[in-house]
Amino acid sequence: MITKTTKWTTLAATATLFALTVHGTVRGQTRVNPLPATTLPQGNLALDEIGTVPKGYAFLIQSLPEGRAPYIHVQMKPESSVGAPEDWTWKVANTDNELKWGATMKWYAQAACPDALTYLSVSGPGGLLVQNPLKNPIWGYFSTQSFTIDTIKDVCEDWANAHPCDPTDVSCPVYEDFNLVGGVAPASNADRLRLKASCASGPAADTYYGPQLRIRCDRAPY
Repeated sequence: MITKTTKWTTLAATATLFALTVHGTVRGQTRVNPLPATTLPQGNLALDEIGTVPKGYAFLIQSLPEGRAPYIHVQMKPESSVGAPEDWTWKVANTDNELKWGATMKWYAQAACPDALTYLSVSGPGGLLVQNPLKNPIWGYFSTQSFTIDTIKDVCEDWANAHPCDPTDVSCPVYEDFNLVGGVAPASNADRLRLKASCASGPAADTYYGPQLRIRCDRAPY
């Protein structure tokens, strides 16, 4: 799964940030605007030294080329074209293998321990990936299916069948884009990756990550 090692100190400070960034922009969510700078409190953080032995850490980051989520074009077709188009039942025309390929994404992983790294794995829609051999510290890229096929099909079929109309009619919506985030409706908790890592001194991480995916549900041409 991961084959390279390097110094990890420069990225350790980002671990908590990325471990918490499971949610992204999704249709219908409300954006919270920050307070104006003049209203923010000023002063000393007054942080204290932890005073304990540093614990290990591990985190994932979805690789987003040019900052954009991966994209899948989902082609729709009527189950049967008999009868009025307004009565058609729409299904996804893409094969399961095509959807699986589109939902397979690239991720960056990093882990380190103050003693020895004893376990590192990622599980999700693509199954379980376990790092072997283990090295400490460790980092690198891997690819895995990050959304379920059922979620992609459900989103497009629900949309198409909720808007019954004749695709040749100019007033009929023939496509719509959806920005999905794993664990956030209309995606499900199954559309997430679970990172687990352990050090000789104890657990280092057990964290869920919600990937991003943009899909276009398209019923033209049918």
